Amino acid sequence: MRQNDNGVQNMSGLNNYLLRLLRDTGLGDFVGGLLPALYCDGIFTLLPTIVPRYVGNPSQFERLLNIRMASVRQVIEHVFADHHNFFRLFWVPRYLRMMSQGVQIRRMSLNSFFIQNCLYCLNGTRCRVFGQAPPTLDEYLPLNEVLPPPPAVDLGDVWDFNA
Repeated sequence: MRQNDNGVQNMSGLNNYLLRLLRDTGLGDFVGGLLPALYCDGIFTLLPTIVPRYVGNPSQFERLLNIRMASVRQVIEHVFADHHNFFRLFWVPRYLRMMSQGVQIRRMSLNSFFIQNCLYCLNGTRCRVFGQAPPTLDEYLPLNEVLPPPPAVDLGDVWDFNA
C-alpha cells in the first residue's frame, strides 16, 4: 500500500498526539493562544499543529513567510543528505516497510539521527547558515541533568504497526 506524506501523517495521529502533548503541559501560555506548529509542503491539510505553505494567491506577508520557511526546509534537506552519507539507511527503500517493520524503522531512525546530532556537536553542523554554533557534546548530553517525567499521553489512535 502506498501513501503520500499527508496520508502517512493522517495514519500516524501526529496532530492529535501533539495537541495532547502541548496542551496542559505546564509550559505556560503560548503567544496568542497559538501552539507551535510544523511547517509542511502544500499537500498537507491545515491543522492546529501542522501548517502547509501558502498556495494560490498569497499575500506579500505569506509569500515572504514561504520564502523564509523554504530556506529552512533546504537546510533540513541538507541534514537528510548528511544522514544519507553517514548511514546509508534510507537509500534501500525495500528494507523500509513501515507496515511490517514500523517499530524497528522508527528506532533505527531515532538512533541514527541521535548519533548524527552527536557528530554535528563534534564536527559542526549546517546551523552555520543561520549564524549559529552547534552545542558542544557536553551541552547536548548533560550527564547530570535531571529530567522531569514526560506528560501522560494516550497513544491509542497512533497507528499500530504490529497489528
